[in-house]
Amino acid sequence: MIIDASLGRAACCGFPGGMQPPMPPMPPVPLPQTEPDAIQIQLATAQTALANGAAIPLSGVTRRIGNGLSFDAANHAVAVSEPGVYAFDWHVLVQTAGAEDPVIALQSLDGQTVLGVSGTLAAAAANGTVISGAAVAALPAGTSWVLVNASGGAIDIPVAGTAPASFAAVLTVAEISGSGRR
Repeated sequence: MIIDASLGRAACCGFPGGMQPPMPPMPPVPLPQTEPDAIQIQLATAQTALANGAAIPLSGVTRRIGNGLSFDAANHAVAVSEPGVYAFDWHVLVQTAGAEDPVIALQSLDGQTVLGVSGTLAAAAANGTVISGAAVAALPAGTSWVLVNASGGAIDIPVAGTAPASFAAVLTVAEISGSGRR
């Protein structure tokens, strides 16, 4: 130890008062991140007399981000390949063929789990009613989800572009928290 008479205190290692210089800040350590997955699927063709319990025949992907969600065209279903929390949002332009009110359900492909049901009239259209719904769920990998006519009778889905809707049906699914996220 060296005594520095001019400062009136001891010094060590060339630093006054025996203090070490402050350490420079450490750069942040990047954490592994996964991009959120999202998919949007539309039905652009009219459907006539879609039976109760039948899947809405979504037909094409309009947007896709990431690889955790895919579209199963044979079953008109969204397949989840990564576990996580997902938000679903759907809108279907519907006409009822009978007196029943239109109801659309979001359910598992095997029909065992229903995540959401919409039947509240969201907006009247010239050729039908827009039925909208939303659901949020923690889902395991390997599950598939479809929109289904749950009206109790047949429904019609008018041609895309019928005012005020520019679609016949649309389903959007977005991952809001995945297994690899922090």
